[in-house]
Amino acid sequence: MNHEAQTEKSFIEILTQRENQWTYRDDIKTEAALWDNLRRHINRINLARLDGVPLTNKEFEQLKVEFMRLTATPFNASQWLRGENGVAAIHVEREDVKRGRVSVVLFSNKDIAGGISSYEVVNQIKPDTNTDMRGDVTLLINGLPIIHVELKAESAKDGYMQAFEQIQRYAEAGFFDGIFATIQIFVVSNKVSTKYFARPGANTSKAFEAAKKFLFNWRTSDNEPVENLYDFTRQVLSIPSAHELISKFTILVDDQKKQKFLMVLRPYQVHAIQKIIGKAAKHEGGFVWHATGSGKTITSFVATKLLAQISIGVDRTVMVVDRTDLDSQTKDEFSKFASEFHTGLASGNVKDNALIVGVDNQRQLSNSLLSNKNNNTIIVTTIQKLSAAVRGAKETENNKFEKLKSEHIVFVVDECHRAVSDEQMKEIKKLLPNSTWFGLTGTPIFEENQKQENGTFARTTQQQYGNLLHAYTTKNAMDDNSVLNFQVEYHCLLDEDSKAEFLYRTVKGKYPKLDPIKKLADMTENDKEELQDKELFERDEYIEAMLKKIFKRQSVIERFKVINGYPTMSAVLTTHSIAQAKRIYHKLQEMRSSGILLNGRELDERHTLRDPDFPRVTITYSTSETQGEMNEAQAEVNAIMQEYNTVFGTNYTDTDQFNKNINSRLARKDAQYQQDGKWLDMVIVVDRLLTGFDAPTIQTLYVDRELKYQKLLQAFSRTNRIAPGKEHGIVVSFRKPATMRKNVEDAIRLFTNQQQNWEALVPQEYAEVKAAFLTAHEQLQQAKNDLEEDPNNIKNKIAQVRAYQKLEKIQRAMKSYENYQEDFEEFEHIVKVLPKKRDIVKI
Repeated sequence: MNHEAQTEKSFIEILTQRENQWTYRDDIKTEAALWDNLRRHINRINLARLDGVPLTNKEFEQLKVEFMRLTATPFNASQWLRGENGVAAIHVEREDVKRGRVSVVLFSNKDIAGGISSYEVVNQIKPDTNTDMRGDVTLLINGLPIIHVELKAESAKDGYMQAFEQIQRYAEAGFFDGIFATIQIFVVSNKVSTKYFARPGANTSKAFEAAKKFLFNWRTSDNEPVENLYDFTRQVLSIPSAHELISKFTILVDDQKKQKFLMVLRPYQVHAIQKIIGKAAKHEGGFVWHATGSGKTITSFVATKLLAQISIGVDRTVMVVDRTDLDSQTKDEFSKFASEFHTGLASGNVKDNALIVGVDNQRQLSNSLLSNKNNNTIIVTTIQKLSAAVRGAKETENNKFEKLKSEHIVFVVDECHRAVSDEQMKEIKKLLPNSTWFGLTGTPIFEENQKQENGTFARTTQQQYGNLLHAYTTKNAMDDNSVLNFQVEYHCLLDEDSKAEFLYRTVKGKYPKLDPIKKLADMTENDKEELQDKELFERDEYIEAMLKKIFKRQSVIERFKVINGYPTMSAVLTTHSIAQAKRIYHKLQEMRSSGILLNGRELDERHTLRDPDFPRVTITYSTSETQGEMNEAQAEVNAIMQEYNTVFGTNYTDTDQFNKNINSRLARKDAQYQQDGKWLDMVIVVDRLLTGFDAPTIQTLYVDRELKYQKLLQAFSRTNRIAPGKEHGIVVSFRKPATMRKNVEDAIRLFTNQQQNWEALVPQEYAEVKAAFLTAHEQLQQAKNDLEEDPNNIKNKIAQVRAYQKLEKIQRAMKSYENYQEDFEEFEHIVKVLPKKRDIVKI
């Protein structure tokens, strides 16, 4: 027995241990035998519905034809398995006309580890159409293939990826059609490294290529990785866990524009949702700390959905979001999930099994809240509308929410500190005293960064929501490749003479009895920067220096990721005030008109900016930011909109619609904004878009202000979403470098669990990366010499490949630092040979 066969044998033995509840069916080795087994289960499950008369051959063939229709695509199969009220069924006309038509049940999402569900394992199944293909191990529920596992030997060169590629080949060859069409989850492993992923939306190479980003390894609730196949089997593939993964922790996504596909949750999302459901049953709240960019909105939505569907003792569930600025993005996000609800996306709809998003007014929200309880209705609303509905109810003569006082209503709050203040929560709790609240945040409020509240209002996340239920920090996310690392550069653009003169004058005025020169000599850089007034950064020469830095040609190539002459990534510039944002915008337009905006030399012929309209830039403000200034400066806002209309051929006069279009062009998610220069290259903001805005094509954040703690991490996290060709999120800070270095360290330390090595997350500066690059080059030279001395030594071959890969990785990271362009001649002799070394060793 070879290693792969032994791994498969041991895997099946673990699955069929009593506590794991799977039964091995060694007698099933063909597709035909699988159909016969499914027929047996159908007759077993539907004995009463069939009046004790099993399906005839003709009836079963009729069922098979309908089964093929319902599972014609992977998405259709997943949608059918969810069924009506969680039950997947097929209508069959009985051959005996007296028996009429019967609805035959095949699968139940609710009968987990009980009811009608039966769990079986088969292996080495031979399809009817191709005798060369064999599936390793398939897990059946009621005879339906649900999870498929492909295994490779521990010694396999590419590990689990060989198994992934085999699944792709089989899918393209049609193996996962027919009775295998109901496969929902794939597992790939070489015993020591194990991944799981949702079945792609199509059996094509393009769909499987996209799926490579979503191969997840399992983690324990403490975020310890579970790589070993056998440990994974006990934790994930045992019953009830495997059935729950399919029925509770996968969701259907239909974006109406691109594709339909199945999404399976990551382990930290599963653990958090399980904690929320467990606490809700006890009427206890709490908060979930999941890193920015790790999918908190999905976690919130699935938790809300499951509380509505299956949680005992919960009468209603409401998901609360804060998206007044991102309303269209929110509705689009939730409309993707509407296909799971047979009433679809509704507004103010009170039917059963409804997803209600974005009610138009408080009356509609009130009606939704007062609909029949326990009807599997999910309401997604904002705190603004919820508070208005509560105020409206209190003002009526007979409080119409009176009947809700005794009900257990669970509120799940996404981005909990932006969405709901403690004051708002307390007001709602007065009217709904039996409610339970859960908050999700990527940046909790601790004692160190606590809010300045008055009276008895909560100052920390724990005070407002309760105990921490689950944590998945930025370090966990980076270790897991869920988000990218940050690269941060610190610059000081102030003229040294002007800065020295300003500090001298300031110290002399603040300490009149001291010698200002001696006082300055005793001060740290942080102390000096604390004295710097914002007027220094509002000067014309400072703003011009900043824009020249941003639009230096060598920097543009990397930070906007110029490919074939055109930028493929976007940027955000954040500053301290709307007035400063306007100064920057107008200075940019002035420099563009004068022809001095783009400056510096081209890096080389391969990296040349050819886009004649670069950069496409505008300003955007949030409603709250502009309330004081909009009335005074509406004419100026109109002028900016008109310039935008001229660039993009639009006709916006309404600020809200203008802002929504900015979101779409900056995010580049729609195909229409990915071509012909229809995108935005950079947007200037104060606070808008720095929290909650998800745009993977944003690669660079330019910071013309001070940021601390949660604001810093939230703003930085606009850049670290994963996108093709993106190595890391780039942050370029222009003010107070010593202060910002400290603020970055403080934020990373605070938002990393105490047990984790937070120092490892502090972004490396250019000097450190440069030193690592030169060291890696020396290591490559040594590995090359070792291989020349002993060319047949496999260890030497492997060492050279790894040394090359390390050098290439560091060089990719180093390219986006501005200093790299200045030092390029120093590295040119190394960089030029890198592409040639791609094939230096064949193993």
